[in-house]
Amino acid sequence: MLLLSLLLPLSYIAQANDEIENKKGDPSINGFVSDADSKKAVQGVTVLITTGTGKSQEKKEFTTDASGNFKVPQMNPGEVTITLEKKGYKTYRKEGVVIREGITLKLSFDIEEEEDGAFHPLLRLWDN
Repeated sequence: MLLLSLLLPLSYIAQANDEIENKKGDPSINGFVSDADSKKAVQGVTVLITTGTGKSQEKKEFTTDASGNFKVPQMNPGEVTITLEKKGYKTYRKEGVVIREGITLKLSFDIEEEEDGAFHPLLRLWDN
């Protein structure tokens, strides 16, 4: 009994240390992209992550899956710019996103469809 009472607290300490080590991992970004009007997930959006400036600029490119999700693993801490591009949608750009050591950022973006200069469908019916 005495041995069991000594080992039980040690197992809790080991578990707590594992959790702390997992939190100290490389920073990452988990994101979701949806249509601004319909709020439905948008597949195939190119997600460009830019770090640094000038000659020290580094770019990473990812694509959203069928659920509109993307994951950017192993980010270096610092400031990044996130650019979202997809044909038929306006390019979205967010500057000054701060990546912190050991933190996973969870971001959501609403992107707008490009306007083709045509009237709203209901207005077209009105004109006829």
